[in-house]
Parts: sequence; structure tokens; C-alpha cells
Amino acid sequence: MRILAIGEPLVEFTARSDAPSTFDRRLGGDTLNTAIYLARLMGPGAVGYLTGLGDDAMSRWLIAEAEAEEVGMAQVVLRPGGRPGLSFISTDAAGERSFLYWREHAPFRSLFCDAGQAPLAALEQAGTLFLSAITLAVLQEDGRARLMDALARRRKAGARIVFDTNYRPALWPNAKTAGRVIARAAGIATLVLPSMDDMGGCFGTAAPAEAMALLMRLTEAEIVLTTGGAAVLRRAAGETEVQAHALPPAVAARDTTGAGDSFNAAYLAARLAGLAPHPAILAAARLAAVVVQHPGAIIPRHAMPGDLPGLRVAS
Repeated sequence: MRILAIGEPLVEFTARSDAPSTFDRRLGGDTLNTAIYLARLMGPGAVGYLTGLGDDAMSRWLIAEAEAEEVGMAQVVLRPGGRPGLSFISTDAAGERSFLYWREHAPFRSLFCDAGQAPLAALEQAGTLFLSAITLAVLQEDGRARLMDALARRRKAGARIVFDTNYRPALWPNAKTAGRVIARAAGIATLVLPSMDDMGGCFGTAAPAEAMALLMRLTEAEIVLTTGGAAVLRRAAGETEVQAHALPPAVAARDTTGAGDSFNAAYLAARLAGLAPHPAILAAARLAAVVVQHPGAIIPRHAMPGDLPGLRVAS
């Protein structure tokens, strides 16, 4: 296992565009979405997932579906009587989403508080650890602190820590608390993957240059900022220069669910495969452009683009 993703998976119900009162059941959750795309791009045995689930039918279904995607689920901690979180997603005519969640009692929330040392020990099993701000938002405060301390230790020991700043206001008591936690995680990370939506929503930054300047004060890590426009901004670790990487023209989006998750997966997989930053960004943008043309976060395997340079693409 090269990469261990950490987070809360969801059983996702997505409204059909042709029948809005009918919902399809799918895997969901930002870090699980990224883990699935990483597994498709890196192959069997490369990616594991650390989470907490229950012993119910929905949890068993979720584990089986993730394993069918070649995501290792051996690190999952099962809590008797637990139930996974649920999300219901509706999409408007422009492909933008609205969410309803039932996740307050999901087992992942207390994972690092009441499951002994097993979850923290699992962090030793991979050289690259991936998490998001949603991972941190849904954890109980004590568990969040334990995870952050463990990540800092792994960073000092030479592990890569990859952090997606995925900001969901409804999961935090306020933006100030979220900003404090995100700032600490960014400071621990070796690669930070923010978006302008995250930075504007949490920190109030209005322009990419302003967001990048703030991020550079928070962390020495590599930063790859998606702007929602024609370019991605990147700062190499420890450097002061910011480079703009031009993207191909945007495509019309059917559903933006999973766009950022797939971008992150392709960029990380490409960099781990030895690609330079610019082709890695282009590969990430290419995958995200395909994902937004399909409903739901996870596109069919046969729809995976075969023209991602330097990457294995499962079909």
C-alpha cells in the first residue's frame, strides 16, 4: 500500500435528472472518491482507506463496493450497532449541487477517541497519507487533535501528507474554527490542494493571488490552487515563485460532484509516477473534465479517459 486515505465514506443518493424524485445509490465522501480514482490510476494494492463503519447492511455494501474498486478496506474499524452517514444530492440545470446529510452518529466521528491505537497504527502502513478538511471537520475534537499529532509525527518521519482544504461550512461551528484547523493541517502537509471556493468561503479571499499569498504564509508545502478558471496556480515546496498553468477550455458540466476529488487523485498519482507539475496538472484537469460530464462523483470505469500521460487507467 502506497497511499492511505483517511475520512468518512458516505452512502450517497443522487437524484436522477430525468426523474428528480428517484435517487440512485452510490459510494460517496470526498476522500473515498479520491481513493477510488487513485486506485483506478495506480492499480491493485496501491491504495487503502482508513475509516470507521458499522456492522449493518449499508456498511457491508459500502465495503464491498470499495473493494470492488480495488481500494483496500482492511484498515476499516467496525463498531457494532454503527451506521454510515448518508447524503442526498440534487443538481440544478448548471450542474451545481445541493446536499442534505444524515451523518451525526457515523462511527468515523469517534474513530480516534474510542477505537484504541489501531487507527493510529494504520498510519504507519503507507508512505503517503491523504485527508481533507471534511475528515477533520467531522471528527470529535479530541480525536481530531490525536490525528493531527500523529500526522505531524509521520511528517517528521518522512511521510508525505496530502491535504485537501475541502471546506463545508455546515460541518463547522464557524469559519474561524475551520480556518484555525485548516491552517494547522496545511502547516503539517507536504502537498496542499485548495480551491478558490474553499479559500473564499473559509478565509474570505476574493482573488487567486490573495488566496495564494495567504496559503504561502500558512505552509512551506507544495500548493496547487484550482481557481475555477482558465489556470491553476502552483507554488513548489519552500519556494516564493508562483506559476500559472493554463488549462484547456472548460467543458459544459452536467454534474460537478467529484470534480475536485478526481483532480486531486490524478495530480497525486501523476506526481507519484514521476510526472512534472505541468503535465500532472493537465492530466488532473483532463480527468476532472470527464467526471463533470457524468452524474455522480464516480464515473463508470469504461468512461475513464485513456489519454492521461504516464498513468495506468483501469477500464
